[in-house]
Amino acid sequence: MPAWNPAVLRRSFAAWLLALLLAGSAAAQLQPPQLPPSQAQPLSLASDPSLLARTALAAERGTLVVGVLRNGKASYGAAYNPEPLSPPRPIEPRSAEQPMFEIGSVTKVFTGLLLAQAVERGDLKLDDTVGKLLAGKVQDVPAAVAGVTLKQLVTHTGCMPVMADGVAGGPALAAQLRTFDKPMFWAALSRIKLTAPTPPCEARYSNFGMALLGQVLAERYGTSWGELVRARITEPLGMNDTVIPLGDKASRMAPAFAGDRRQQLLDMMAYAPASALRSTAADMMTFSRAVLAGAEGPLGPAAVRMLTPLARYEGAQIGYAVMVRGPEGGRRTYFHAGLTEGYRTLWLLAPDTGEALIVLSSNARAPLQPVMLAIGKSRYPVSTAEVPVDARQLEDYKGEYRISKGKALSFTVRNGKLLVRETGRGYNALTPTGNDRFAVTAIGAQIEFQRGPGNAVVGVTLAQGGSQLEGRRAGEAVAVPQQ
Repeated sequence: MPAWNPAVLRRSFAAWLLALLLAGSAAAQLQPPQLPPSQAQPLSLASDPSLLARTALAAERGTLVVGVLRNGKASYGAAYNPEPLSPPRPIEPRSAEQPMFEIGSVTKVFTGLLLAQAVERGDLKLDDTVGKLLAGKVQDVPAAVAGVTLKQLVTHTGCMPVMADGVAGGPALAAQLRTFDKPMFWAALSRIKLTAPTPPCEARYSNFGMALLGQVLAERYGTSWGELVRARITEPLGMNDTVIPLGDKASRMAPAFAGDRRQQLLDMMAYAPASALRSTAADMMTFSRAVLAGAEGPLGPAAVRMLTPLARYEGAQIGYAVMVRGPEGGRRTYFHAGLTEGYRTLWLLAPDTGEALIVLSSNARAPLQPVMLAIGKSRYPVSTAEVPVDARQLEDYKGEYRISKGKALSFTVRNGKLLVRETGRGYNALTPTGNDRFAVTAIGAQIEFQRGPGNAVVGVTLAQGGSQLEGRRAGEAVAVPQQ
């Protein structure tokens, strides 16, 4: 059984992180992960990086490195399983002494930055189309695909499929990532079927779309995507350990696992703009500092542009391939997660406090969820103080509330408690915290019901980690057996 389960892969690329840390799909994981019983204080960006690392690796095999930027200083911590026979040296701030990891879909942030740089230079516009930019270079681009804009590609709103040829996950996905060269990629483009007739669509994560964006940029400048990244990002910033071909750095890659099973490295060609980079915690801290420095920093105005929200995404927003959580004009968090066959990654910025976080794991099943959840709760706390509620009022909320075509929340009452479940999951009890307001305390989520004519409950809002999803009442919930 391959480590890359299709459903897990799609969630990791699209909503795996969002549901637990910053809730891009705030309803997607109402089941709370278990935090270590020995954890004395809630985890946050102020926690010891070594504690974050041990929590995020737990009992899984491999190596996990955490880097935290706080008060202008970067600090690092690591966890290992099995532990080395002799105590490992502390993780040094110098990149050349740190282990390397595949950063997976965090690569997409670099593709987004390349586009932000091109727009800042005036070389490209967000409304430039695929057809315009590939004219005379790629044959047989379907008319519908030709009309997709760069903005739609970088925000996943271009109605692009997850992968080419109907592939959605599993071994076929891994094989396509590994084998597609440019001729194969352009041939696949000629037969791509959009998920809707006319973009833009509701944001739907697409590896193919992001790879297409990167290849379009490469064609525009007459070079390769990898060379663009080197010349415009990694070399100017001194990120010497952020590479695609490893060369003499191969021995520094942390051995990859999926659970207890060893995994191979994921080498890519045409899909490189979606997931091909390897890096270290120190290099990613260098990158984070450059972005946080804003227009006055080494990346110039493109650093600000890349974080600018462009579209709605999973209950919040997305910039230039960067997920954005938090209220407009308020505390905002920017991030991306990554997953390959043997690595799992999180990159996060908190500009309001000048903080950054990078988590690099050499196990695709490393349970980063407790760390991500705790940080989300610390940045976006919700009231969990219980307020008495008349049990008869709970009947007002019973029913199904449609979030999207494939997702709904169902509420029912059992033993004087209001319970909620997401489609396909179990029920969780809610804590009443105010008038028509409830909390899922373990994951820091708030649920608030809306009333319409006649004081009837007509909708629900689910807020968690700086994102917000809306649901409209669609029907009555199925009764839950009393226990």
